[in-house]
Amino acid sequence: SVILGLVFGITYVGAEYTSYQGINSGLGMIYMTSSYITFITFSGVLPISFQQRASFYRERAAQTYNAFWYFAGATLVEIPYCLMSTMIFMIIFYPMVGFRGSAGFFAYWINLTMLMLMQSYFGQLLSYALPSIGVASIFTVVIQSICVLFAGFTPPVASIPRGYMWLYHITPHKYTFASLVAIVFSDCPSDSDGSEQGCQTMTGTPPSLADGTTVKEYLEVVFSIKHSEIWMNFGIVIAWVVFLRLLSLLGLRYSNHQKR
Repeated sequence: SVILGLVFGITYVGAEYTSYQGINSGLGMIYMTSSYITFITFSGVLPISFQQRASFYRERAAQTYNAFWYFAGATLVEIPYCLMSTMIFMIIFYPMVGFRGSAGFFAYWINLTMLMLMQSYFGQLLSYALPSIGVASIFTVVIQSICVLFAGFTPPVASIPRGYMWLYHITPHKYTFASLVAIVFSDCPSDSDGSEQGCQTMTGTPPSLADGTTVKEYLEVVFSIKHSEIWMNFGIVIAWVVFLRLLSLLGLRYSNHQKR
């Protein structure tokens, strides 16, 4: 968290987010940081979960472990770790790249934490449901590739072929990405004095965009990112977390990959 925060903080210190190039650079920064965090989390939880699975099988055979309470412990233990990891990252990263406001800091932190939790729980699910870490690694590559490709940044939503839009809508990462971008870039309330980031008129826009396009309008048209949908997106990620935990409980209860 410290290294990642410093690397991106130093890279984007003094960045501006009102030009066409600047706002796209800012979107790329959010996309890359969230992608790195999720990849590191996912890669880290897999080997640990597979090691713990062997102990679980052994103790369950001795009737000392109940699947539900093991599941509850595995669920709770990730929460403080994710909260602290993202907080350390945020304390370094958020002010260095020029983001301001305590409300935005809190909202960004909570959304990023939920994405990290979801990745941790998804890694646990694969370790419970699949026979080996090799198979889980293959699934990881495929799933993470889909999530990265259809998160809504590259390609942007407006450029995704209609036949692939269903992949975009079922990709949980796109909801967190949209929330993070909306928190820092697309706030422009109707009663605003025009000082918010989303109200700023973009400079250096290409001919495909109308003159006078604001940051908020650009994000809504090209990336389908709306400030009003931040907490709806957050709720969808929570629903994904609940769904993954239910599958994990079923995997613990009914799957057994012991070699006899």
